[in-house]
Amino acid sequence: MTGPASAHDTPAPGGAWWGRVFTDGVRGGNHTAVVLPGTPVADPGATAAALGVPDTAFVTAVEPGSVVLRTFSPVEELAQCLQTSLAVLTALDVPDRVPWRVRHEKGEQLLVHREGPVSWARHEQAGPPRLEETDWPRCAGRRPAGAAPAVILRQARSRIHLRCADAGQVEAAEIGAGDVTELCARTRTNGLVLSAPDGPGAWRVRVFTTSLAGAEDSATGGAVLGVGTLAALDGARGDIRVRQGPPDPDRQGHLRLRVEDDGHVLLGGTVVPLLTGRLTHP
Repeated sequence: MTGPASAHDTPAPGGAWWGRVFTDGVRGGNHTAVVLPGTPVADPGATAAALGVPDTAFVTAVEPGSVVLRTFSPVEELAQCLQTSLAVLTALDVPDRVPWRVRHEKGEQLLVHREGPVSWARHEQAGPPRLEETDWPRCAGRRPAGAAPAVILRQARSRIHLRCADAGQVEAAEIGAGDVTELCARTRTNGLVLSAPDGPGAWRVRVFTTSLAGAEDSATGGAVLGVGTLAALDGARGDIRVRQGPPDPDRQGHLRLRVEDDGHVLLGGTVVPLLTGRLTHP
């Protein structure tokens, strides 16, 4: 793909968009690709693997106010992906503050809108969360003092949530990719999420995911939305800034949560366009 993108560039039919989502200024976040309709792609999984970014979306349908996606990591198709659900509105250059229905073919439908460089998503029909208590996994060490019980949040991409007592416990975790894939296969989940408050209006999160073969992800919208869902159940309200990823600041994502007075949770992130052009990979 060629050519610098601006916030108002719109890929031509059959074009592709490349950017970063969940950044803090020029730092952090995840590279993301969006392939628009009209691009012949024989094998989306192989194309995503060749591009090599954490998430690549293929737009399969667009109507006024509605878009349908399929998203692939380099190793698997994702039933749901908040990262590409935010990015696609910038790739399509839709107007600010206009809600769009964004749906993955195997996932829940989201309502997504832009507020300048930040896009926000929420589940359109957010019923009571489906929670299951589970054992604290051995790969995460002994359950720390003050930590809440481990729970599985069941959704299109279910995840095990470990709610630690403080950010230091999250920061110190050392978890192997093989242990994560074994744990997720056994529990029918897609990731392991560690979280804890990190000062007023802030949380520290780390996520290990099957979409990266058990490795740590720098930014995971669905997992952080789950953190917000659990925080809302505990009575949290207002805006929360989330810092996700390994200890290296350059490899971290910066996400936002907005817990409304009625307990509904929105997930937000800055979307930075980088390139637009045409995809030449078969």
